[in-house]
Amino acid sequence: MTKRIWITRTEPGASRLASKLLVSGYQPITAPVFEIEPVLSPTPPIDTDLWVFVSSHAVSHVASHQWDRTKPVIAVGPATAAQFESMQVHPLVPGQHSSEGIYDLIRRRFKTGLRVTIVSGRDGRKDLGEWLSGDGYICHEWIVYERKPSQIQVPTSQLDAIVAASGAAISEIRQHFTTLSSVPIPLVVPSLRDAELAKSMQFSVVLIAEGASDNAIVNSLEDLFSTRGQHLG
Repeated sequence: MTKRIWITRTEPGASRLASKLLVSGYQPITAPVFEIEPVLSPTPPIDTDLWVFVSSHAVSHVASHQWDRTKPVIAVGPATAAQFESMQVHPLVPGQHSSEGIYDLIRRRFKTGLRVTIVSGRDGRKDLGEWLSGDGYICHEWIVYERKPSQIQVPTSQLDAIVAASGAAISEIRQHFTTLSSVPIPLVVPSLRDAELAKSMQFSVVLIAEGASDNAIVNSLEDLFSTRGQHLG
């Protein structure tokens, strides 16, 4: 029987992953738990030595703004980098597609004291700015979008696995299982941090993908259904 996978990540990433899963023989159920809305926020009135974009949404929402594209740019992962390449901007991409990976890249490549602007969404993780500020970088956050919970109904009893892209998504997913003390459906997450959060919310089987890329998610699902996956269970 074809495995049914609930994709909870936001668009356009949800549809992109759904196409990949279809080709790989899965039945995707595309129902994002969040909608993305722009935040009217002007370009920061400060000089920046380094731009950091923590999601593809961040790129989409600054495309019409004027910002200094001559300065180095870091994109959190391949999808974010691809958007920049279409704009003739060539970003650096960390080996680990996460805040931790960005932090390691900056520490290796850029001297302390530089002015770093982190372009992100409202209520996202603050760790990166805190880590860099503690190391002597001058950090500024430019908030350009926010997430709003979607009003969706998903037939959870018919699912074989769930894909989550963030800790906030895990919290929203858990709301669909309020009648259960634990969630028996396997959950795929992009990091150990997210896996630990999921376990604290009583998800019984949590698989850790090697990042948030489509290929990483598909590989984790292959591992899950062949019983070879790395998971907390």
